[in-house]
Amino acid sequence: MRPDKIKDPKKCEACAGKTIILGIVANIFLAAFKLFVGFLGRSRALIGSGLCNLSDVGSSVVVILGVRYSKKQADEKYPYGYGKIEFIAQVGMSALMILGTVALILSSFIVIAKKVIIIQHTVVFFVAILSAIISGLLFKFSHCAGKELNSPSLKAHAEHNKIDVVSSILVALGVILTRFGLHWVDPAIAILESAHVLHGSFGILKEGLNGIMDRNLPETYIDKIKNRVLSVKGIKHVSLVRARQTGRKIVLDLTMQIDPDLSVLQAKALNQSVKAFLRAEDKYIGNIAIQVVPAEN
Repeated sequence: MRPDKIKDPKKCEACAGKTIILGIVANIFLAAFKLFVGFLGRSRALIGSGLCNLSDVGSSVVVILGVRYSKKQADEKYPYGYGKIEFIAQVGMSALMILGTVALILSSFIVIAKKVIIIQHTVVFFVAILSAIISGLLFKFSHCAGKELNSPSLKAHAEHNKIDVVSSILVALGVILTRFGLHWVDPAIAILESAHVLHGSFGILKEGLNGIMDRNLPETYIDKIKNRVLSVKGIKHVSLVRARQTGRKIVLDLTMQIDPDLSVLQAKALNQSVKAFLRAEDKYIGNIAIQVVPAEN
């Protein structure tokens, strides 16, 4: 991303903090309201959605801790910084979501097997629509902050909010269908809703584990870095590029070949030029380790 397109990081940090706090308040309200109405309205789908909001409260707390500690400066103990705490937070959020849905799936299967007739109250529909709107707004702001700050935990938090939107819409759909005599739909939607949550949670879990294990970034990004380095005058060939994300920053390891006739000072200046150019092109690039070797004639 070009420097002129970069938003103010301080404003993004402030927006992210407000969004997380607002998310905690909103999810506590939604969880309490959904569970209360869900029990009165006999909607297992709404109860499941309320449990999802309750797990979001826990995930928001995890995000706050992850974001707070990931911004700590590198020291002797952790020379590459504390960025990976965000990936650990990501894994923690996923685990909370997964544990919170397994019990609901099992209990919903029991309800279907017993052929329990469930007639939901109309208020369940309106609670579900309200929840979809609030979760949609939370997704919008957390997704924006996560994208601008390149924060894995904020991006995962946004995905959780998107899951809540789909979950709430499914609940509202279930209310409509049960009005047509399809009483098995509510627990069936609770199962479908839980399966959707599990799918999204396992995806977030996978991303978190990839970050912890220092998985190489996609080939498209590697090729883009190679092309950028080759565009610097004096670079003959790029034989190796490794890129991994450590929290919000990307760490690069490069091996590039230069003209063998260049002096040590010229090679050093070229090294610094490549680093400055890459950081100017991509605001997320942090530490860059470059090995310079003479090109073969």
